[in-house]
Amino acid sequence: MNVDELYRLAVWYLAQHPQLRKRYAALLDPINHNASQPDKRPIEDQLNDLLELLTDQRFDELSIEQIKVLNSLGVTTYLGRDGAAYVDSLVRTSNYDPATAVQKLNEATSSLDQTRAAFNAYSEAVTNLGLEQLDVENDEGLITIRVGFQNDVAIDNVTNWKDHAKEWYDIVRGLAMACKEKPEDVKVMGAATGSIILILAGTAAFTALLATISKHIAGVAKDIISVRVAMEDLRQKNLLTGAMEIEFKKLEKEKRDGAVTTIEALLEAKLIGKDGEIKSALTKSIQKLLTFSEKGGSVDFVSPEEEGEEEEEGGADAAGDGALKIALMEARDAIREYQVERESLKLLSDGSKNS
Repeated sequence: MNVDELYRLAVWYLAQHPQLRKRYAALLDPINHNASQPDKRPIEDQLNDLLELLTDQRFDELSIEQIKVLNSLGVTTYLGRDGAAYVDSLVRTSNYDPATAVQKLNEATSSLDQTRAAFNAYSEAVTNLGLEQLDVENDEGLITIRVGFQNDVAIDNVTNWKDHAKEWYDIVRGLAMACKEKPEDVKVMGAATGSIILILAGTAAFTALLATISKHIAGVAKDIISVRVAMEDLRQKNLLTGAMEIEFKKLEKEKRDGAVTTIEALLEAKLIGKDGEIKSALTKSIQKLLTFSEKGGSVDFVSPEEEGEEEEEGGADAAGDGALKIALMEARDAIREYQVERESLKLLSDGSKNS
């Protein structure tokens, strides 16, 4: 993860912390009283306020890597819908114990505060060093794209590197052509270790198209997993016959084989007026992205920040800025739709593994 991504995460978390801390403390106060005093105070209002905040908390501007950082810091349990489920399980349970709830809520607030201190220190260090404006889109209207090479598309040696570079050139070329751009308009910004992550920067139009295709690929994966879950459910109930299994596998193959055609149909409006070479290149991009995903590769985005409404002045320059803002807004919406589909796929995948 580069400096800018971590800085953005720090800014996001520091903005979330005050209300989180306030509502956790508001719930903790009456529960702490009830754990030590004979007269009991109601907690329903404070509980509902905290649950509402957590349930409405949005993570769609965060990348997978940024969420992984939150997880490594131990605070994801107390944030968002996971946090709402955690708090609800502490209080709305048949064996509810105020003393235990106090202990667990104190652990939550302590973890939230420690994370705030860490992000605050990092944010101040980055600011003092003058590194807080490193994101490429500030100057060029570009958006960070993270391509993860793991599982069957891992890069273990230079031969893998060469092969995957060629595959991704073809992917980028087809998408760029569909956006009336050149492959070299997509910049390589760096790489990260772990599973190898290549950090790219693409225009808003290119990124929106990649996010849209990635969303539909995640949708295809969901369909395939749903077929497998249904088949396994019947198997567990001893209701699955040989003929039924053949039909399930046939359906799974149809969904996979028809994925490219389905995605092309969904993108048909973008291809109106495009020549055959462009359509052929885009088809190849979709096919290779689908294969990359099936083999365990991943694509993620650092969503551009939202800007407030401003009056536009200045003729042609203002018109250009306005067009860029519209393009960034469209890219942001495409990224959010992809992230929603990605999270839905993750929940379905986790559920199928646990079943």
